[in-house]
Amino acid sequence: MKQRALGQTGLSVSEISFGAGGYWGMKAFDERQAARLVEQALDGGINLFDTGPNYSRGNAEARLGRILRGRAKHLVISTKVGSLWSGGRNAKDYSPASIEHSLRNSLRRLHLDHMPLLHFHGYPSPADPAVETVLRLKEKGMVGALGISTGPGGAKRALKLGIFDCLMVEYNLVDRSLAPVIAAAGKAGTGIIVKSPLAQTLYSRDIFKISAPSDVWYLLRALKNHRHKFIQGRKFRFINDVEGLKASQVALAYVLNNPHVTSAVVGTVRPEHLQTNLETSAIRLPADLLHRIEQAGTAIKTAV
Repeated sequence: MKQRALGQTGLSVSEISFGAGGYWGMKAFDERQAARLVEQALDGGINLFDTGPNYSRGNAEARLGRILRGRAKHLVISTKVGSLWSGGRNAKDYSPASIEHSLRNSLRRLHLDHMPLLHFHGYPSPADPAVETVLRLKEKGMVGALGISTGPGGAKRALKLGIFDCLMVEYNLVDRSLAPVIAAAGKAGTGIIVKSPLAQTLYSRDIFKISAPSDVWYLLRALKNHRHKFIQGRKFRFINDVEGLKASQVALAYVLNNPHVTSAVVGTVRPEHLQTNLETSAIRLPADLLHRIEQAGTAIKTAV
């Protein structure tokens, strides 16, 4: 597994990271299977594990903490503040008291005394007291690198502030709207962690093929959050026909081809899918395929 520098933090992280959330952290998914996936990721060279206090209905952090307990010294664990699972739903709270309480709870659940990488889960509102709180916690040694997981508007504002070590943003072959921000961040020495690098596999011919409960969960989430992108995804069906590569490998390799991307977060509950992702670290796409993907994206922009 190749590693890349996380901006100017001094941290080197695997170019593919493990998303410890989604169905992986759900109580309905057996913890022994979840642990085997983590072991597979470690064996494959992954050293960055991303999670959050609200992931998997509040179960993901505690699960990851149990699995990695006593072994996280040489890993980069990333979590969030600003979001939490409360009353059976996701809630936002950027108040100073909530941020500090959230971080302390995350450290406890993950069995850490220091969070290597902490992200705001969204652009904080109000921003000033939230940022001041996290910077204070960083000065106390509770936080290492500081990032923000956000959308287009928040990413642009965060980059202007100049205090974040990395941005976590969505970027994939279907949605490249943040490519200019990613380029600007890279040039400024800011790390880029990509969420949804596989574009919810909207390009797959098998996206509606259901073979396990997790397939239903992921499909419903894609329909809820990305319904408008389903038609766009069809324009990339041709990547299913690339000889010697799976469509998901083409999609992930496309993201990793961007020189400003530090790491792409992938989450799965299937060992075979994780192995496919791990193998992608060694893949470099040919120029003609990259050009065709770029052209398909340009066609989408023109249509919109």
